[in-house]
Amino acid sequence: MGFLKFLVWTGCAVGLGVFLAIGEIDGRPPMEYVQREWKRHVQPAKVERVKGELKDALDEAKDTVTRTTKQAAAAPRERITNEDRAAIDRIIAQKK
Repeated sequence: MGFLKFLVWTGCAVGLGVFLAIGEIDGRPPMEYVQREWKRHVQPAKVERVKGELKDALDEAKDTVTRTTKQAAAAPRERITNEDRAAIDRIIAQKK
């Protein structure tokens, strides 16, 4: 029974897709009506603005990562001499 339902729903979905692609209502394909309504009700300016904000945020994040990576690589490494190490060992020995 479940397989039969699957076949029926799949056939309906395929049929609807074919109708939307090649069918005609008043001489125009249904997808043209859908696109017209989408443009009329969804404000493309908002979509473009959000897209621009996302690009700006991504660029800012890339700059931050690049800047911190370059600073970390450019920072000099600490070099502890043998004299410094001996002094630290003496301090530790005194505390014990």
